[in-house]
Amino acid sequence: MGGLSTRDYERMLDLAAAVMDTAAPESPWPLVAEELARALGGTMVLLSDVNGPAGTARVEAWAPEWVGSLPLDRLLRKGLDGGHPLPEHYARTGDQRPLAVTDVAEMSVWRRTEAYATLHETVGVVRHIAIPLPAKAKGQFRTFVVHRDGGEFDDRERSYVRRMQPLLVSVDRFVRQLTEWAESVRQQEQPLESAAETKLTPREIAVLSLLADGMTAEAIGRRLGISNRTVHKHTENLYRKLSATDRLMAVLRAQGMGLLPTR
Repeated sequence: MGGLSTRDYERMLDLAAAVMDTAAPESPWPLVAEELARALGGTMVLLSDVNGPAGTARVEAWAPEWVGSLPLDRLLRKGLDGGHPLPEHYARTGDQRPLAVTDVAEMSVWRRTEAYATLHETVGVVRHIAIPLPAKAKGQFRTFVVHRDGGEFDDRERSYVRRMQPLLVSVDRFVRQLTEWAESVRQQEQPLESAAETKLTPREIAVLSLLADGMTAEAIGRRLGISNRTVHKHTENLYRKLSATDRLMAVLRAQGMGLLPTR
């Protein structure tokens, strides 16, 4: 009963591929939130970025679309201040496992919190399951939280979030690297157009930017959450598309095209 279907796996991989093959993946998270809502019957899905339990809180993405009409940052802050057990648990322990609210607090305890009352009254949700992502800095925590009314998350749904988490972590690493690349070439002329002309994919651009930093294939794999074999495949494609025979030539050609800073 708790097993995932072939279709579940296909949708997960399709989602990751769709994000990492997008020409402008600066904000892939609404697409991810929609998929999480679909797969888990979520009434509301939020990706929040919190700077410590008593610090600033910001909602990065949400689903479905109507949720955007709510005062989300304020709702998140009210939930944190109202004693929501999940963010308190993650902030206190540094735990990175996907957990439901009832994994860290009895339902009777959860019902007595102000956070429960706020979310129940505002959106009508009482069940929550979190999928943590790596924090951007020490003391912060980032999580997707799926909110819904009705029954507890079952074994199949819990298996789904456990399987989905590594994919989301890889997507997150990829997006961060591509964002850093975009920032580094901000002053260059038409880097996206140059990438399109050479038919470089976003994944290849991410690898290219790390090659330029002198990172080994193993280090690049760790940074992006991909295998050494995949790194080598992207590198071979880069050399072919840039008409290069080695790393130095590839970097110099990319700099000449405005795909990398000349620093």
